[in-house]
Amino acid sequence: MRQCRSAPFARLILSLVVVVLFAALPAGLIAAQGDPPAQPTAVTAPPVETVESIELEELRALAAVVRSNAEDAARYASDASNFLSLFEAFSVVIAIAAASLGVVGVTRLFAAQSALTDARKRLLEELAGLRADFERQIEERERDLRALEDQLTKTLELQRRSAAQSTLALSLLPLGERQYKAQDYSGAAETYKRALKLDENNPLIHYRLGYVYVQNGQLEEAERHLIRALDIDPAFELARAALGYVYRRISDKQPEGLDHDLMMNRGEQFLLEALKAQPRLVDEDGESWWGSLGGLYRRRGQVEQAIHAYEQAAKVTPHSSYPFSNLALLYMGKHDRAEMLRTYKRVERLARGETQAEVDNYWAYADLLTSSLAMGKLEQAEEALTSVLDIAPTESDYTLTLLIDTLERLRVALGGSDSAPHIDHYIGRIREHLNRRAKG
Repeated sequence: MRQCRSAPFARLILSLVVVVLFAALPAGLIAAQGDPPAQPTAVTAPPVETVESIELEELRALAAVVRSNAEDAARYASDASNFLSLFEAFSVVIAIAAASLGVVGVTRLFAAQSALTDARKRLLEELAGLRADFERQIEERERDLRALEDQLTKTLELQRRSAAQSTLALSLLPLGERQYKAQDYSGAAETYKRALKLDENNPLIHYRLGYVYVQNGQLEEAERHLIRALDIDPAFELARAALGYVYRRISDKQPEGLDHDLMMNRGEQFLLEALKAQPRLVDEDGESWWGSLGGLYRRRGQVEQAIHAYEQAAKVTPHSSYPFSNLALLYMGKHDRAEMLRTYKRVERLARGETQAEVDNYWAYADLLTSSLAMGKLEQAEEALTSVLDIAPTESDYTLTLLIDTLERLRVALGGSDSAPHIDHYIGRIREHLNRRAKG
């Protein structure tokens, strides 16, 4: 197999060698080979016949060899020519293939370049779109931030103003409280209304204003402000207790019937809820709200419950004459005259101390007057009555009418007008004072 495969290549090499040798021969010899019939005439016979014969034979033999070699060379040359032609054909094919491949490559190159251009264009467009979106989002965020900044600035300004107004409103509360203590109810109400304009959502101001309206007898206005205070602060038990007292006061003005009972029940509910949450709750006059609940039970005729309520008030404010004065009358209602007088002695002592501590304490002077009349100390009662009439609130008749009601109950407890005629005298003088004040 190895010889068969290498034979063509060997023949090719041999052909090339022959071609080279043939090319190296003299031109005449090649011509003689190219034209064999004329070859004998082309050789000049030497003079010597023997030599000529020998040389002629040698030349003939050599020519035969050369002719044979030339034929082989021609054949191998033909083979080489055919091989070269085949190689040239392959070269053309290869050239054509290369050209085709080049065309295909160029086509693909142009296609790739076009696709790259399109992709670059799309990428640039997408980048431009993203940049536009980003810039738009940045503008929107900046706009939102500016709006938020403006809102925060406005909010801070409002808070600053609100804080300043709230501070000013709170600074007015002590003034209103002093006016109330001086029984200048109108002045106190105006001060609280001014504070309310500065801070309309302050439950304490609504409560204070409502409480002043209670003392003025403006119960509807009092109810409105106390309800507002509870709307703002549902856990504001002072306002709840005061609202219960307002409902009890409203029931006092209603005739006996369902409306009266419903209003009384509503007052009881609010007072009980407030006292359950804060049993030691006191009003703006420093009195326990248990006293207001005791007054409600007394009006219902629930004596035992009234006594319990006033006893609770006495525990909360043991130095106040108010709960003990009411307890004394309740003990007399139970026909316990001794306990009544003993309690009135305590009322007298406590009330005198309160009047010395606060010379304008109307309620303390009223209790001192009541205890003095109960024990028959008329000279002391006279002095107390003078002070009561001097310092009684001029803007409301409620305090004096309540004192008349207390003295009428004392008269009944002592056995009526026959047993205590001096009480009628004092009741009459208080009514005359109210009449004169009403006429101006």
